[in-house]
Amino acid sequence: MSRQDLSDFEIGYDYVRKRYSILAKRNCQDLWELGIAYLQTRGANAELSRGMGFYFLELGIKTRLAEIIPGPSPSGPCLPK
Repeated sequence: MSRQDLSDFEIGYDYVRKRYSILAKRNCQDLWELGIAYLQTRGANAELSRGMGFYFLELGIKTRLAEIIPGPSPSGPCLPK
């Protein structure tokens, strides 16, 4: 699919996925906060920003799952309060 066929959301998601996947090593709480900040954007670039925010939230969830699935109980700093 060409870039012209992508929605602003998809463009934002893909941009962050390609350029910022290195952030997967960050704390999941940091990723969630970053994702929430992007999701709160208003105005002309809101849909692009939502795609970026969604990727960071998804990455935070994957990071947290990797922490809890191999062994320890699902308690820790990344669970919602």
